[in-house]
Amino acid sequence: MLKRLLAVILTTTLVCTVLAYISYTPLRDRTSDTMYDSFGSTFLSYVLFALPIILLSGFLLDFLIGMIINRSSTTLAYMPTVLGYGVYGIVIASLLIFSTKDSFDLPLSFTIAALTAMIYYSLSVVFNRLSQHAH
Repeated sequence: MLKRLLAVILTTTLVCTVLAYISYTPLRDRTSDTMYDSFGSTFLSYVLFALPIILLSGFLLDFLIGMIINRSSTTLAYMPTVLGYGVYGIVIASLLIFSTKDSFDLPLSFTIAALTAMIYYSLSVVFNRLSQHAH
């Protein structure tokens, strides 16, 4: 449970840092008649939105995919499982995007969601292996 929570926090931090960096406007590129958010406030906004989604969907995803794919051989099951997580990330993004009336760049949104789910799974595997070597 602690390993999953650590994977959620690290995934959220990594994804939100990248998204905040992409949407941040450096001081030299700003115009005087426009208001800009700081990097910290943009990062915090992304974290407040993404953390609950990654937390809930990550735990749910662990449960669902754990039932579908036998994890007895983690080396052989890694690729199908990571692809399953990516597909599930797209499903979650679809539910979130199509439940709003806002317009989104669908390919970009689906890519971000799939990569986030894949990063979460990869970090979970790393933390599981680190904890196995520690014992």
